[in-house]
Amino acid sequence: MKKSIRLISLLLAAVICISVCIVPAYAKEEPERVIGKDDFVTDYPYIFVHGMGGWSPTNKFYSLSPYWGGGLWLSDTDLISMLNEQGVEAYAPAVGPLSSAWDRACELYAQLVGGTVDYGEAHAKAHGHDRFGFTYEPIMGESWNLEDKINLVGHSFGGATVRLLTSLLAYGNNEEIAATGEETSALFTGGHDGCVHSCITLSAPHNGTQVSNMLYDLTGPYYVIVMLYNIIGTLLGNDFIVFSLQMGHFGLTPEQDEKRATFSFDKINNYYTAQDNCYYDMTLRGAAELNETIKLSENTYYYSYSTAATKTDCTGKQIIYSTVTPIFYISSLMLRISEGKTYDGVTIEGDWAVNDGIVPLISARYPLCDEATAISYSESIASGKNIEPGRWYYMDTLVGTDHFDFCGTKDYPTSFEDFYYSMIETANSR
Repeated sequence: MKKSIRLISLLLAAVICISVCIVPAYAKEEPERVIGKDDFVTDYPYIFVHGMGGWSPTNKFYSLSPYWGGGLWLSDTDLISMLNEQGVEAYAPAVGPLSSAWDRACELYAQLVGGTVDYGEAHAKAHGHDRFGFTYEPIMGESWNLEDKINLVGHSFGGATVRLLTSLLAYGNNEEIAATGEETSALFTGGHDGCVHSCITLSAPHNGTQVSNMLYDLTGPYYVIVMLYNIIGTLLGNDFIVFSLQMGHFGLTPEQDEKRATFSFDKINNYYTAQDNCYYDMTLRGAAELNETIKLSENTYYYSYSTAATKTDCTGKQIIYSTVTPIFYISSLMLRISEGKTYDGVTIEGDWAVNDGIVPLISARYPLCDEATAISYSESIASGKNIEPGRWYYMDTLVGTDHFDFCGTKDYPTSFEDFYYSMIETANSR
C-alpha cells in the first residue's frame, strides 16, 4: 500500500510540475454569459488572491487563460475585466505560487501599499531566507492607506493568505515588533482592525488536506519538485516559466533584478526543512499550527464557499463525479485511499472524506478553531438573524462541482458570472 501511495504521489507531483511550467492544451466550452447589470457598483475594491500554483494578469499566461475566468482551461473570460466593466473595482495580484501563507500575505501587503516585500526579521531568520523580496507599484494605483476598506477574496490556498493578512493588520505580530522595534513594518504592528470589510474564501483548505500530507511526508516527491524549480531557475531563469515562482528570497529562483539563480543543495535542503511553504501549511498539522496564529478580526465579515465533487458508492466510499476537472482524478484517488486512515491525529471519515477533488468539505467550511462561532448563512437569513462581523458564515455547499469551478468552469446557477455577482451582492449588503 505504501508503494502505491508513493507512486500516486509521484504522479501528482509530476502533474503539479507540469501545470505550473507549461501552457495547458485543453479547452472547455464557455458557460452562457448573464450580464445585464450595468449599474452594479460597490463601495469597496475587491482583491482576488489565487491559490497554489496560480497566476495573475501580470503573468504571460493570463492572456491565454485567466486564472479568474478560465483556470487551467484556455478561455477568453476574464472575471477581473468583466467586474471592472460592470463598475466593480477589482484587482488580482500575484503572490508566490508555492510560498507559505506568511510569505504570500507579506507579498500581498506590499502590492497593496506599494514598496518592497518585508517578510519580517524574526520570520526570515527562523526560516533561513532573506528578509526583503520583490518591489512593487501599488496594484490599486495609489498606496493603500490602511483606512479605506477593501474586500479580500481567496481561492484555495489564497484563503489562508487573506485570512492571515486580515489577522496581521488587526493584531500585528509580537515577534516582529520585538525584533525590529520602531523599524517594524506596519503590517506587523497591528491596529488596523476593520480595514478589511469582508474576508471571503472559496474552497479553501482551512484545516488542511490529506493530499498535502501524502505529498509532503513522502520526502522523495516533494524534494524532486523543489530541486526541479531550482534547476529551472538556474538554467533558464524566469523567462522559461509562464510565471515567476517568486522563490528569490530562498535563493531557488532569480531575484527580481537577476536573470539566473544559483543551483544549491543547501538552499534546496533549507527550503524543504524550513516548513515555510504551501505544502507544509496545507498538511493537517501545518494548517492547525497556522490556525493558532490567525485571529478573527472583530470588524470584518467572514464568508466561506465550499464545493463537493464526490458521492458515496455501494461500498460506502467517496467517489468523484465523472464531470470534474481531469487533474483531480489523481488527487481524488489519493483522498479515496485515505478514507479510514489517520493523519496527524485525524481519522478520515464523514466530512473529512467528502471533498471537491482535493480539499475535504470539513476543511473548506471554516477553521475548526473557530467552530464555536461558525454558522450557516442561509439558516441565519431564514431565521431573520443579523449577519455579524467577527464570525464565520458558511454558504450552502455546491454539490457536484469541483475545486477549479470557482476559476471559471462553474455554471451556478446559470453562469460563472452569476455566481460572482451573487457573492459580491452578499458582501455589499452590509
